[in-house]
Amino acid sequence: MKKEIVKNIAIVLLSVIFIFHSIEKKVAIDELEEENTTLKSKVSLMKYTKKIADSLMFDTTQHALDLAARLAIYEKTIEEYESNKHQVTVTMYHPVASQTDDTPNITADGSVIKISKASEYRYVAVSRNMLIRYGGFLRYGDYVWVNAGKKSGVYQVRDTMAPRWINRIDILETPGVKPYKYNDASLRRLDYASKNL
Repeated sequence: MKKEIVKNIAIVLLSVIFIFHSIEKKVAIDELEEENTTLKSKVSLMKYTKKIADSLMFDTTQHALDLAARLAIYEKTIEEYESNKHQVTVTMYHPVASQTDDTPNITADGSVIKISKASEYRYVAVSRNMLIRYGGFLRYGDYVWVNAGKKSGVYQVRDTMAPRWINRIDILETPGVKPYKYNDASLRRLDYASKNL
């Protein structure tokens, strides 16, 4: 009977050890499965993050390329704008016979003006070298931006100066306006210039 009891105790002990071992194994498997699930989530998150990063990288690259293209256009526009800039001397003249000819109320392009309102027309006479018919870049009727201190603004080409002047413009002023001169001025032809002769 002692053998039987020892045998039963051994079976119970082995069963308890087996149960504890099974429980430990189950806990270890559960921990490994949880760790595996966490790793899968991290991998999935990393893949998702990589997709987002790739998408952001693509969008950023595309945006950078768009900006570069727009910058190139702006640089070309600025270059064209700067190449259209001409250094000139700006003076003024009155529509009187001593400063024009015997018809001071008629400009070189045939425009008839009221002498008493000459300043209001915002007309300019340009040196011949600036007119297309003499190899220049302006026509009668073209609008120009003049950068000349207090006299800066938009004017229209309507008259021609005497042949002795080069790179010079005269602003038409009403008699009585005091003479002025801007040596370091510039002129740009504006795009909406008239194509009249």
